Amino acid sequence: MRDIPTSPRIAEIKKKSRKKRIRLIVLFVILFGGLVFGLSVLSRDKHIIINEIRVTGAHVIDEEEVKAEINQQISGKYVYLFSKANSFIYPNREIYNSLRELFPRIESLDINLENLKILNINITERKGEFLYCGKSVPVEKDKIGENCYFINNDGYIFDQAPYFSGNVYFKYYMVLPTTEETPLGKQMISPDKFHTIVRFVDGVESLGFEPIYFMMNKGDGTNYLYLNHKEGVIAPSIIFKDSDNFDDILENFSLAMKKKEFAEEIRAKYNTILYIDMRFKNKMSYKFQ
Repeated sequence: MRDIPTSPRIAEIKKKSRKKRIRLIVLFVILFGGLVFGLSVLSRDKHIIINEIRVTGAHVIDEEEVKAEINQQISGKYVYLFSKANSFIYPNREIYNSLRELFPRIESLDINLENLKILNINITERKGEFLYCGKSVPVEKDKIGENCYFINNDGYIFDQAPYFSGNVYFKYYMVLPTTEETPLGKQMISPDKFHTIVRFVDGVESLGFEPIYFMMNKGDGTNYLYLNHKEGVIAPSIIFKDSDNFDDILENFSLAMKKKEFAEEIRAKYNTILYIDMRFKNKMSYKFQ
């Protein structure tokens, strides 16, 4: 194949065109670099940098721990250039997710900016209505109330509780559907099931009893609702099957308490009750000490 000679004029045109492209590329790089540098400097302008964090609604949660976590999230720079504390590009989603993960007691969280310099963190804490205290009721009475966790109204375990002696909070005992060591951040049981148990416990209380803890035994499907008792005596229990309808159990118990003879005996010997067994359909057995 024969080479076709290129004229000096065409070669010169190509050379000039190549130089022009190179100059344009260099110019673009310089302009782009200047723009990036300018934006980098601008991102650190004190008028748009978050310099104050305000936390509201935290009562049990430590405000300083919240602020420390946020300061860690907004420290440093994106790609070594843009300040993370810039009010236009601060890591809002990362802050939200990290706070929800670190503080399970948070029920709702709102993050907003004020005057481009103040970051407002508005927290609503979960209310501890109940306690989760492990797999089963301790044999030693003074151990009851140890190693417990707060539960919200949906059966969600959200925070470790201090030791409570006595019956300040209603306590739940059951095997959790998880193999993890800590129950924090776990759903004790489904919300619907938990609401059913709460209604049952409230119903028993309305009949004149004082429920203090509930134990679900998934091994044999038997549940125990323990009642408050005089000091030094083992708490009596209402025994029933987990597979039975809780509303039906409560209705049967309510009908039994309307029978004068049964109700008077139960009330008269309340402090000597050992158990009230409702596991058998249309039959209730009970025993005193």
